[in-house]
Amino acid sequence: MTLSLQNIKPEQIDGLTTQSQAAFDAQIKRLRALSNAKPALEEVLHQNVHPQSLCGCGSRQNICGYFSIESSGGGAYPQTETIQIGASTAEIGPNAPQQGTSVRFVGQVTGTGTNVNIPNIYLQGTAPDAGNIIGVSLLLQLSISSGSLALYLHDGQRLLAVLVHPSQDGGSISGQFSGSGTGVFQRV
Repeated sequence: MTLSLQNIKPEQIDGLTTQSQAAFDAQIKRLRALSNAKPALEEVLHQNVHPQSLCGCGSRQNICGYFSIESSGGGAYPQTETIQIGASTAEIGPNAPQQGTSVRFVGQVTGTGTNVNIPNIYLQGTAPDAGNIIGVSLLLQLSISSGSLALYLHDGQRLLAVLVHPSQDGGSISGQFSGSGTGVFQRV
């Protein structure tokens, strides 16, 4: 089976953009609720829910591609796991996946979970001036449960994007996991 970003339909892109924005907004709301308990965190989180850009002058762009998310463990019970996240074919840009900057992604997260083996899943999110994140070490949070997966991308303490999958791909998501780590998009 050949995976091509060109096979993604415009209505799928629009649906994932909405889903990604909803996940982004929910995460900002959750982080702000946490900041009420910790006032010092509010200063770190002082950002608009819809930030315009990393530099303050750009537009929102898609980040999309086929990602592999695999652990080296083999247990079926919750245990400490290190998950490798990779994408050899991804695009970043305002018109991605049809047109954009070709990138690959390499990352790793550590946390608690069961064996995770998701060899190819399409993920998409939007970020301000996403082209500016190429070559930048990003903080990652990965959450997998009940056939759902979300990959949160942070620049320091600032949430940039939430990558989500099409709902029809939920059946291919097995295992449970919650953890954090780092990753980087690199030009191809």
